[in-house]
Amino acid sequence: MGDTKMSAQEVFYNGTLEGFFALLQDVLDSGRLPKRVRRCKPEGRDETSGPSLFSEEELGITGPLTGPDLEQKSKAAISALKACSPEVYQDCIQAWMSDEPIEQDILNFAFKLLQAPNRIIKEQLRTDRSWQSCETVLRASQRYLRELDRLLGLLRFKPTQEGYLVARCEPDTFALPGLTEPLQRRFGRSAWAVQDEKRHLVLSCNGRDEPVLAAYDPEIPPFSPPEGLVPDEFEALWQEYHEVINIDSRKNPELQKRLMPLRYWKYLPEVQFRRS
Repeated sequence: MGDTKMSAQEVFYNGTLEGFFALLQDVLDSGRLPKRVRRCKPEGRDETSGPSLFSEEELGITGPLTGPDLEQKSKAAISALKACSPEVYQDCIQAWMSDEPIEQDILNFAFKLLQAPNRIIKEQLRTDRSWQSCETVLRASQRYLRELDRLLGLLRFKPTQEGYLVARCEPDTFALPGLTEPLQRRFGRSAWAVQDEKRHLVLSCNGRDEPVLAAYDPEIPPFSPPEGLVPDEFEALWQEYHEVINIDSRKNPELQKRLMPLRYWKYLPEVQFRRS
């Protein structure tokens, strides 16, 4: 890190990946790492709280960027990471997508690698798990990829009135964007959607245009059951198939829980059938 000074400043960003990359560019421009990173707004401050005795500038709190400045800074940080190495860029994105509160570690990781003098040292730092920030980033990145892989095998789709095939889930990570490419390949021109009921987000594709990620009101489901058809008929067919191929003598509940954690079982009709 050389003579880089640690800032006592607390910073916060708008909670998006674009906002985080804009924050990274601010850190690169200033040459200083913040002491703490927060999402959206400082903790304990909301619309009902009374006025502060000090301004945000006096407290050393920097507000999130908006508009063209945010986009410009975000693109600059992305370019810098890609120039450093594609692996560093992916590590940072996947660690952020883990949805863990590790923004500070990702900033430390990216900042130190971008300051390294050559590619050999960069690669040594990128895989040095004795360095805490590196260990945190790589662990979070692997956790995200592991859940993405599980979801691709465990999502169960149902038809809807709108003509979509829809799967529901509650992933621990911000996994929906990572599902885009593999699900496009799987479904081709069929309309599909994945609904994250933990974050109230839905990733949908009409089979023609690019997939869209949007928020939805939990009180108003984004998709409806099809008219004149009971979706459970499809589940019953899948349950029957699962029962026929099941071999009771090879049943291993502990191994099953390791490969398919309990948090996924709620959305697996074959598991619900076996438990009933």
